[in-house]
Amino acid sequence: MASLDVCHDTHASALLQGLQEQRSENQLVDVVLCVSGKEIPCHRNVLAACSGYFRAMFCNGHLESKEHKVVIREASANIVQLLVDYAYTSKVTITEDNAVELMEGASFFQFEPVRDACTKFLSDTLWITNCLERINVGNMLMNHHLETSALSYVMKEFTAVTETPEFLELTKEQLITLISSDELNAPEETVYASVMKWIKHAPRKRKKEMRELMELIRFPWMDKMYFIENVQTDKALCKCCPHIVTEAQKYQAFPGEIQSPRTRPRRASGLREAVVVFGGYEKLDKGQPLATSAPSSESWIPMSTMKESNDHGFAVAVLGTSDIIVAAGSKGRNVWLYQANLDSWSELAPMLTNRDYCKLAVVRGKVYAIGGRIGHTPLRLTGDVEVYDRSLNNYKWTEGVPLPEPRYLHAVAALDDGIYVIGGRDDKDCDKVTGDDFIPGDSQWYSISDMPETVSFITASVLN
Repeated sequence: MASLDVCHDTHASALLQGLQEQRSENQLVDVVLCVSGKEIPCHRNVLAACSGYFRAMFCNGHLESKEHKVVIREASANIVQLLVDYAYTSKVTITEDNAVELMEGASFFQFEPVRDACTKFLSDTLWITNCLERINVGNMLMNHHLETSALSYVMKEFTAVTETPEFLELTKEQLITLISSDELNAPEETVYASVMKWIKHAPRKRKKEMRELMELIRFPWMDKMYFIENVQTDKALCKCCPHIVTEAQKYQAFPGEIQSPRTRPRRASGLREAVVVFGGYEKLDKGQPLATSAPSSESWIPMSTMKESNDHGFAVAVLGTSDIIVAAGSKGRNVWLYQANLDSWSELAPMLTNRDYCKLAVVRGKVYAIGGRIGHTPLRLTGDVEVYDRSLNNYKWTEGVPLPEPRYLHAVAALDDGIYVIGGRDDKDCDKVTGDDFIPGDSQWYSISDMPETVSFITASVLN
């Protein structure tokens, strides 16, 4: 049997045009929207087809489904007219003047294409003078895309935004969202100055917020002279947050040794945190050590190879913010320094004794090599400590205060200008529960609480 499928591409637009003509001539209209004294005649089926709000109103047995005139109070006559016109023509003109109100109306009446078009328009026309307002609009209307776009714009143009009157009217919570972000594109000097300006705009109300806000400024990354001249001389700040001032002073004197949320660099600084992996075996065969890094959310990146293999028993520590020191191990006394900014290795002065399975700690710019095994045949444990101080420019290791007893396979961590040595094995090859704390200023080791279990082959890290 012969057949022919017919499909006219213009049928839908012709049907829409016909309905628009009927509306214009007030033919077959079955409902009138009454908005602020204005009457807008239209067809229920057209509104229901375009709007989830009107579909629910006209199709679920509500009173409005039978009434000829329906009162609309949730939007202005102009906005309702624009939405009804869109329903019949698929066209709407979005301007700077009507975009926010139109998006609000489209969101309420569930004209999703109009809402999305308004969202794009508002996101594409962000500017210094309107970005803060649009964060509020996006939040109020639960429009995540607009809120996120506006927030990203403020992060990028933070310095200019702080000069606007709207910045001074931010809530504390909004200001915290900005200054706590790693994405904030501004030097810490600008962040500090802007927060102080915000506080001084309403000092009676906002002065009590100083401590909470100052906790979020990354003072360690400030220019040293700016910090001395503007922060250290601020009596109110020093009284309110002395620990923050002290932390910044210590970090600037000994970069990398103190860790807190304020020592984390923002992306605008160009610095990145990374995980670095050294040494070990590849495919169960001794070979060149692995040396790769993994910046946050990115792939592993090869680093330059060490000059020699050091497959086991070596120790590693971070010196400053971007230097890594590798010492002892299977190569005995050799010490290497990796400089991340140059991606290069250089050899430092050798240690005083051959040792492996020692541990390194860095306090106040000094590197401490602690414990381990020394000699070759026979091997013996040691509690000796060696110290390397680059600030003296003598480029050699010196003897430090030895541990109370020899140990190896122990853990070491530096905290609050002290060095903690935990667990490990003694010269009788017995696992330890004890620990010791060394305070460089006292030149003395102190016993700390025993661990719950005897343990060796362990590592330790400092958290918060």
